[in-house]
Amino acid sequence: MERGSIDKIGATFTGMNRYFEERYRETFAIPEDALQERKNGSMRIATFQFNWVFGEADGYEYMEFYRFHRFGDEHARIWEDGTVEDLDTLETMYAYNPNIPGDEERKSEESAQRYENLLKELSEAGLLGTVPGHTAINTFLMLQDEKE
Repeated sequence: MERGSIDKIGATFTGMNRYFEERYRETFAIPEDALQERKNGSMRIATFQFNWVFGEADGYEYMEFYRFHRFGDEHARIWEDGTVEDLDTLETMYAYNPNIPGDEERKSEESAQRYENLLKELSEAGLLGTVPGHTAINTFLMLQDEKE
């Protein structure tokens, strides 16, 4: 990857949010000082909670964000050259085949493990500073031990 500038992260982010802004009639931009000074942050826009962090990997800067919404989350990393890397989101639903004995239990356990692993990654990245209530409830429901 060719090194770019922090400005490309901002421009890419702005472009990604055109649909959001048109749909919700809300300006959705990271404050300029946060972008230039690489300040991690959080803000609520319309019905979304949006958390972001800046980081570096292999000598390249990025901004990673997690946008929480009760109808579906978005998680991505924007690299300094403007490349967008879509990342996993916290999913509470899973599919199983009722004709396969034990498939529901197996898929439930796999889903809970994926959820827990991603939750840990998001926490370590600093993306869980502010979490909407529906995410806290879903997390409880996903990770509770039904035997308790």
